[in-house]
Amino acid sequence: MHLAEREILIGKYKHAAYKTCYWTAQSLRTGGRRQCYKHGFGIKSHLCIQSTSFRGCNIACSFCWRDVEGRQHSFPKTDEPDEIAQQLIQEQNYIIEQSLPDALSNYENMVLIVQFLSKGPSTIPELAERCKISRQRTEDALIDLKNANVVQQLASEKKSYGLSKELAMRKNLSPAESKELVEKLVASKRDIIDVHLEAARPKHVAISYDGEPTMYSRLPELISEFRKRGISTFVVTNGTFPERIIEMQETGTLPTQLYVTMAAPDKETYLRVCSSVKPYFPVHDDHWERLNRTLSLLSSLDCRTVIRITSVRGLNMIKPEAYREKVMKANPSFLEVKGFSISGNAPRISERLGETDIGATDPSLLKIAFQYAPTHDEIMDFARAISGDFSLFPLVSESRLNRQALMSVGWKNPNNVEIDFETGF
Repeated sequence: MHLAEREILIGKYKHAAYKTCYWTAQSLRTGGRRQCYKHGFGIKSHLCIQSTSFRGCNIACSFCWRDVEGRQHSFPKTDEPDEIAQQLIQEQNYIIEQSLPDALSNYENMVLIVQFLSKGPSTIPELAERCKISRQRTEDALIDLKNANVVQQLASEKKSYGLSKELAMRKNLSPAESKELVEKLVASKRDIIDVHLEAARPKHVAISYDGEPTMYSRLPELISEFRKRGISTFVVTNGTFPERIIEMQETGTLPTQLYVTMAAPDKETYLRVCSSVKPYFPVHDDHWERLNRTLSLLSSLDCRTVIRITSVRGLNMIKPEAYREKVMKANPSFLEVKGFSISGNAPRISERLGETDIGATDPSLLKIAFQYAPTHDEIMDFARAISGDFSLFPLVSESRLNRQALMSVGWKNPNNVEIDFETGF
């Protein structure tokens, strides 16, 4: 099993969960060179734990990549915050231990593959045979080499690979030359080892992986447990539990950064976007009102705040002026426009919206789902429309890999958004 596929249910009652983040695995394999968007806030992906405090959820968003249809929504009891925190850290450390030999082996495989591809194009079976490694290991190494633009898949029926256009003139590389190329463009052996040593002491927890974190009544205590351990926190919420946000404010247990998902500019769109057509847990009028109550709190909270618009083409990328009005009224620190991600159960979006009825396991659902996924250019155009061409909300950064744009709203210095981990701001 790949690291990014490892999921662990936490505690006795299993309402909390851990899953190795794709970007954590990427950072470990590349010696810290590939990072997620949180790196712009000063957070290293290999030091970040991906988790949730509560796997259940009170709504069923059509774009959700989680198992909306099969998830458990309630639990008989809840676990102690300190036990959850400790087990999450233990699981992360176990993953780090498992990752190092795999990452070093992948590094050696990349060196071999680059050397062979410098002699001419090859298919995965041919490379596996020549390098004397499994086809899965060959494919894993090729993915990392492709991400670094070292190799490319050639347009042929054989699905062969060759060095990228930029490196095509490098012929018949020696083992030393191949190693030098990999270390320069992908990862060095020393960096891989150093990153794994550093990762043994996690510094950040993203409480966002599944469900709705604020449904865990002891979330304020959980954040406090991480703070005691010198670990910062991001919490992503659907905003329907403003009372939990108020409690965290009153007890001084707000996360380092609070994300509130605003998936619609108006009530009508919200009721459609955030409730699957087969009403597993249908969204109600009350949820829209509660979300707006949470939005009204943002400017008064003693933490960094973000409104996140999860953007779905043809569904909620409408009425930019209405989004603008709500953002200006809420006045968060930042506004993030992020593209709908086709992963996990998200390809079921057309089924959830009642636009297809071909069965959840039909492979054509994936193809249909791409119609809803905006390109990065479309995300940027939508962000411009909301922000008045970035005059109202200055652009802080953009990530083509994540199809994400980050803008400053109430934040005073768009040129410096890194977190001061001593103060939390």
